[in-house]
Order: sequence, then structure tokens, then C-alpha cells
Amino acid sequence: MSKLWSWLKALWNWLSELQHFWLAIAVTGIALCISLRPGTAEPIIRLSGLVLQVLGIGTVAWGISETRALFGRPSLVAVAKSWLRRFPPFRSRVVSGTANITAGGDTMSGRGYGMDNAGPNATPEVRIEVLEKNIRRINERIDQTQREMDTEFRNAGAALKREEQARAVEDQAIRHKLETSETGGIHVTAMGALWLFVGVTLSTASPEIAKWLQ
Repeated sequence: MSKLWSWLKALWNWLSELQHFWLAIAVTGIALCISLRPGTAEPIIRLSGLVLQVLGIGTVAWGISETRALFGRPSLVAVAKSWLRRFPPFRSRVVSGTANITAGGDTMSGRGYGMDNAGPNATPEVRIEVLEKNIRRINERIDQTQREMDTEFRNAGAALKREEQARAVEDQAIRHKLETSETGGIHVTAMGALWLFVGVTLSTASPEIAKWLQ
């Protein structure tokens, strides 16, 4: 039993991949069944064609809504509601407001260092010793600066690599959206074209079809 249920579920998922196709066939089939019954009156055939034409035109709005949703834009209904809410009142209202501007402080860094001084009356040995200490301090500062520069270079390189990866992902997403907007709406367009074709045929040839069904 579980195996049969799993197969039915997989079959449903497989059939759902063509949901627009099944919808187009179902609506067209219902319209044809209503219109092509023996003895169907001409107004019913013409109205069935009119309904199909209206549905076909409605697929245009459907495709536009899908494209707007794909790019994160609000729906047409939301845009209409927003526009209606901005209707200017007959009596103007006084609107007052306040604004606060906060300026962030600049980030500053400083560094200090000290040097030994032998004094004016120091002996040559003392002067050499002081000079060696100062040279060691200079070397330490050079090493520290080099380490800091290496760290900054590594951080900058890692940040640049992360930015490149983020841009690559964003470019891929934009490419996918553009491809979907250009080709993904074909199923809706084809469905609308089918409804328009059958609807126009039924509406135009309704007298002849009604006469043929008598």
C-alpha cells in the first residue's frame, strides 16, 4: 500500500510540472463541451467564445504579475491600492516634522615610541649600548609594522574574495531572473494564445456552428 501511495504521489508531482498545460486543456475542453453539444443555441456558443477571449487577455496581466513578482516588485493590486491611498484630500492638512542629524565621529589611531638618550657626557661604550638598544627598538617597530601590513593585506584580500563571490552569486541570480522573465512566461502566453484562438473561432463562427449542431 505504501509503495502504491508513493507512486501516486510521484505521478502527481510529475503531472503537476505541466500544470499550465492541463489548465489550458481543461478550460478549453469545458468551453468546447458547452459549445458543441447537439442543439446548442448560437448565443451560448458566442458567449463561450467571449469567455475564452477574456481569459486569454487575462493571461497578459498574469504574465505581468509573475514578472513583477520575480523582480521583487509589488503586485498590480498593491500598486493600485497605494495610488488610491495617495488621493489628495479636499482640505489640505498641515504636516510638520522634525529631523535629527547625527554625525559619527571619525576613527583615529595613534602610535608612540621612545628612544634612549646617552646624554652629553656619556662614554663611547654607553653611546654604543644606547645605539644598539635604539636599533633593536627600530627593528621591533619595523617587524610590528610589517606584521600589521601583512594582516591588513590578508584581510583586504579576503574581503575582496568575498566580494567577488557575492558579486558572482548576485550576477548568477540576475541572469537567472532575466532568463526566467524572458522564457518562463511562454507557458502563460501559449495558454492565452490557445484560449484566444478558440474563443475568437467560437465567437466569429457561432452562427455557422449553431446551424451545424441543429
